[in-house]
Amino acid sequence: MYSALGRCETIFALSSGVGKCAVSVIRISGAKSLRILESMTSCRVRPRVAQLTNLRDPASGEIVDQGLAIWFPGPNSFTGEDLLELQLHGSRAVIAKVFSILRQTPGVRTAEPGEFSRRAMENGKLDLIEAEALADLIDADTEAQRKLALMEKSGALRGFGEALRDELVRLMADLEIALDFADEVDVSDEIAEQVRSELKIIEGKLSAAESCYSSAERVRDGLTVLIAGPPNAGKSSLLNALARREVAIVSEIAGTTRDLVEVRLDLCGLPVNLIDTAGMRPTDDPIEQEGVRRAMEKARAADLVLWLSPVNESVTSPPADLAFEALWTVRTKVDLSAKAAGEQNNDGEVYLLSAHSGFQLDGLLQGLQEFAEKKMSINSSVIVANERQRRAIVAARQAIEAAVQPNSPPEVMAEELRCASFALESLLGKIGVENILDSVFSRFCIGK
Repeated sequence: MYSALGRCETIFALSSGVGKCAVSVIRISGAKSLRILESMTSCRVRPRVAQLTNLRDPASGEIVDQGLAIWFPGPNSFTGEDLLELQLHGSRAVIAKVFSILRQTPGVRTAEPGEFSRRAMENGKLDLIEAEALADLIDADTEAQRKLALMEKSGALRGFGEALRDELVRLMADLEIALDFADEVDVSDEIAEQVRSELKIIEGKLSAAESCYSSAERVRDGLTVLIAGPPNAGKSSLLNALARREVAIVSEIAGTTRDLVEVRLDLCGLPVNLIDTAGMRPTDDPIEQEGVRRAMEKARAADLVLWLSPVNESVTSPPADLAFEALWTVRTKVDLSAKAAGEQNNDGEVYLLSAHSGFQLDGLLQGLQEFAEKKMSINSSVIVANERQRRAIVAARQAIEAAVQPNSPPEVMAEELRCASFALESLLGKIGVENILDSVFSRFCIGK
């Protein structure tokens, strides 16, 4: 848990990758970083200049390594504090020795996850939205996630929230005038109606921002594609073929897959979660029943269900109680049917293929890519990227919805506008977010 007392201490951590590498970067932030620079090196204090130096153990004078030292005096540093970066050889022994020296320095300790970024936020170098974007950028596995994180970091959402908050403050002032003229009904009603008209425009802007959340959420978490069908329909074989590795056990024995088997794909830069499921059939086996139940439950949350049915068997239909957002029919094992092997896919929601031979597998991949691109398309510069941001937007919108009701008196409208303004303040990380900061920064690695 991050404490106020810990903010006074100088912190250090490895900011580069863990393990043997060519160069490792150690970051040291706090009031004692300059003292550490002077005690461990012979460098002259030259701000923001990389200096080649021998790094020594202050206690023994022994040379630990040779590398670069860069000192950034606060507030012109990432954290806003005095900050020292040591770029050393990426030896585990070197890093361990330097860490041992730093731990023996009074008032210096190892950083907690995300503590450098948290100090940056507390010192006005980052706001909460930028910090969340930075966490997403660090976590990005695909090109789409990288682009989304940079769009978040651009500051468009912050500018959007600040502009609407300023509008609400102005409209609250107008309502105060209406209340001052409460005895003059015509004047009061005219002002209230004008405020109501402008609030409807703001409500539309909030609704538009909220609507982009589902696409951003899919980019961050990945599109979910469920592979379902009766036993021995080729579900596990298709999962392995799409993943291009042996993920699931393939067997001719019906009911081999009992639980959900999930694999993450990078589909031309788009994150896709493929899920193999138990074969759906009536059964007395309690374990298989649980597998079917889990498959049915997962289908409700999936963006797309691929319903598999072998071409050499009669076509099976999904269970009547299988809930899904979108479903494609995939006829598998085409290599076992000469007639089917001569056919081509001609319907965007019906595919014929062979996972075993790879026949027409590219067609399914192309269809999945186009489906993912459509679902993850973001046509707005204002990105609502996580649930915290979405809740703040929704709270502001709902308050404004209440304010624009035809029979709302100016007093009620003013109170709802205050609620909407508070919601936008929480979106910007200015109020009411202390309880979520630990959660946000715990996502960061130690050296960030």
